[in-house]
Amino acid sequence: MGSTALPFVVLLGLATAGFAQAPAPTPAVPGPQPIRPEVVLCGARDGAPVGEFGLGDGGVLRERGELRFTEHGCVTAGGVEVDVKSVGVKLTFPSGRELLVAPDGFVHLRSGEQGGPFAGGLELRLADGALVRIVLVPGADLRLRDVVVVDGERALQPWRRGAPASEQPRVVGWPGVHVSCCGDGGDLYRTIALGPLVVLERVLVAAERAASTPDERLVVLTAPLLRSLALMPRQHREPDLPVRQAVAAVTAVAERGEAVFPAGASLRRVEQDELRWLLEGGFELQVDLDGPMAPRLELFAGRSAVPMVEWTLRGDGAAFLANPRDDQLGKRWHGNGTRLGPVVADLQASEERFERTHALQVIERLCGERRRGKSRRQGR
Repeated sequence: MGSTALPFVVLLGLATAGFAQAPAPTPAVPGPQPIRPEVVLCGARDGAPVGEFGLGDGGVLRERGELRFTEHGCVTAGGVEVDVKSVGVKLTFPSGRELLVAPDGFVHLRSGEQGGPFAGGLELRLADGALVRIVLVPGADLRLRDVVVVDGERALQPWRRGAPASEQPRVVGWPGVHVSCCGDGGDLYRTIALGPLVVLERVLVAAERAASTPDERLVVLTAPLLRSLALMPRQHREPDLPVRQAVAAVTAVAERGEAVFPAGASLRRVEQDELRWLLEGGFELQVDLDGPMAPRLELFAGRSAVPMVEWTLRGDGAAFLANPRDDQLGKRWHGNGTRLGPVVADLQASEERFERTHALQVIERLCGERRRGKSRRQGR
């Protein structure tokens, strides 16, 4: 890498200029209009809230109530009714949308569309923060085994071992598929995280909404990125001028992080055949599917061909400073990476379910036919 790095004056100039005159971020717009941005920035400090995916309010109430039992199930804090019977689990949203998870693993809308199957069950992630966890047992006489609804540190279990129940179990992790309920509650997206990048793939939508919702979406969790940028200068204290200049540029970005990565913003694509999008202040963000420790998320100063910082997209990911030294040609990064720490650990890709491979395939679909042809030639 070495001599290909941008000069410090260019990096620092881009890092400190342009914010006053930069246009306001364009939020993803829910509703009947087309929602086509490929990438949305989520500024949540913790987790990956469904309501911040730029895909509508999820059909829930704005004013939170309390998770409580009902005659045939329970109702969530956002007013979603979860009714459980042996024939399936029905969710009725305040928006009027209804979902039915049948014992065979298919998810049905009242209008006739279906998604799945999810043979072993699934976790439905609601916009009010509730998690509806449904365990199915293929081949059993009573396929619907357990239903648990989680809200924070509290859980209610209206169905246990194939029969009605009213228990309050301890909250534990979910080992299965995650599906987010977006739009009016009936736009379902399989949800897989690669480090701070959440990959969404649409698995069910009503026919009248299909044209206004994207097949795929990437959600960038900006909080862990900004934390890593703020911590990075502590690891690079060398007196060498190129290193000090590169670190100063990173520091300038970190100090203006919320302006560079405005929460809720939809990013505009700048390269047709590359996954590269425009940030505020002249910076650009790219997902690179090739090279060492791919995939990586990369931050560029303007139209530079060399990133300032790269983040590895995995559960134990880290941020790496691009090597600024001319005497170390061929060395991609300078020093050790800055660990991101735990990032939406419950959503990280499961190797057992081949979710990492699946998420990469979803990302590749955004690249168009040129990238898919390259992948086929490489035997990916």
